[in-house]
Amino acid sequence: MPRVRKVNRGIALAACAGAVSLLVTSCTPPMPPDVLAAVAESQITCQSGDVAVAVPEQFLGSIAAVGAGLGGVCPEQTVTEVPVGDPAPVYITSGTPSPDEISAFTSTQCSSGSVIQIPAFGYQVTVGFNVIGLEGLLFTPEAVAGVLNGTVTSFEDPLIADPNEGYDLSGLPEITVLALDTPQGSVEAMTAWLTQQVPDQWTKGVVGTIDGAQTFATTQELLDAMLLADATVAILPTTTVISAGLAPASLPAYLPTEGGEKGELVTISPDDTQLAKVGAGATVVTFDDAGNMTASPALGGIPTPESFDLAASKVVLQEGQPLAGWPVVAIAHALICDTPGDPLPLSFGQFLVRLAGQGSLEGFGFVPLPEPVRFQTFTPLKVTINTDAPVDPSATATP
Repeated sequence: MPRVRKVNRGIALAACAGAVSLLVTSCTPPMPPDVLAAVAESQITCQSGDVAVAVPEQFLGSIAAVGAGLGGVCPEQTVTEVPVGDPAPVYITSGTPSPDEISAFTSTQCSSGSVIQIPAFGYQVTVGFNVIGLEGLLFTPEAVAGVLNGTVTSFEDPLIADPNEGYDLSGLPEITVLALDTPQGSVEAMTAWLTQQVPDQWTKGVVGTIDGAQTFATTQELLDAMLLADATVAILPTTTVISAGLAPASLPAYLPTEGGEKGELVTISPDDTQLAKVGAGATVVTFDDAGNMTASPALGGIPTPESFDLAASKVVLQEGQPLAGWPVVAIAHALICDTPGDPLPLSFGQFLVRLAGQGSLEGFGFVPLPEPVRFQTFTPLKVTINTDAPVDPSATATP
């Protein structure tokens, strides 16, 4: 059985200008990656007008904050959040866009242009529950699978109790699982993690809804129901759980072994934003034939060299601290209608992935894209880099 170790917090992240190679070949000799990053960050073409962005309920306010940052650079350029379903040339999804979502966006919002798809930001996903005094309770993948498939109905079940010695779990009501009635990126990310970690216990694969759960139409209705009943649980963004005053579970990451088996178990705290950045580095990026970009949920907490660069991230680990982060990070995406004669949607997308845009999202508890991933968004977003332009290092700072 894996040995349990608690990771101490204490990671510092400095605002970074990036240190990941860009696919720029016009410069001879090649400019250093950090200089290329600084050049990209310092260049922006301001537009005039307002762009509507359709935003899921759980992200409301965050895109308006990005718009406020954009307005600070380009005063005549504004952003308006609208509910999903309202007309908008930019659509933020809660996870990987489904073919149906892309088709609907194309036919209703972008019939005269081309659709650009990019990852926008990450967000931690956890098991939220309403039991006072149990903050930080560890849920292993076996326990989460049991709760969601209905085989674990009590907090005294050994799958929950055994990894949580020292907690008094007696006398609690039976567990009730709540969920939204529409597919959610948070549920998709969590069930992808279960499929990866415990496929024998979780046999339903990656799904966006939870069979057998008590369902609700909106996040607010779900949260209201959770706050009224003890021992209710739901799969939600960690920021949503904490903001509602509910308890977020800790989740484990397993250090890799040479043989590929699960190694040492490391307990990751749900409120450690720095370890969330490390965990986001486990995402896998793909491109389709049209050049559109998809980033998978970041699963397992162990970053890959392709998606995470420790030096570029400016994350500083304590001596002896393993490189392991939050194991379930969903990746929100942006669908952008690029229409001739209307530069506003594309301009917003370009600012969204700038350090300033990503920094605005951090203020809402979301996870910025890892630097190697963020720089890859420049290609589908048609970001050009003028390597002859002077670079002002102060222009790259995140607010």
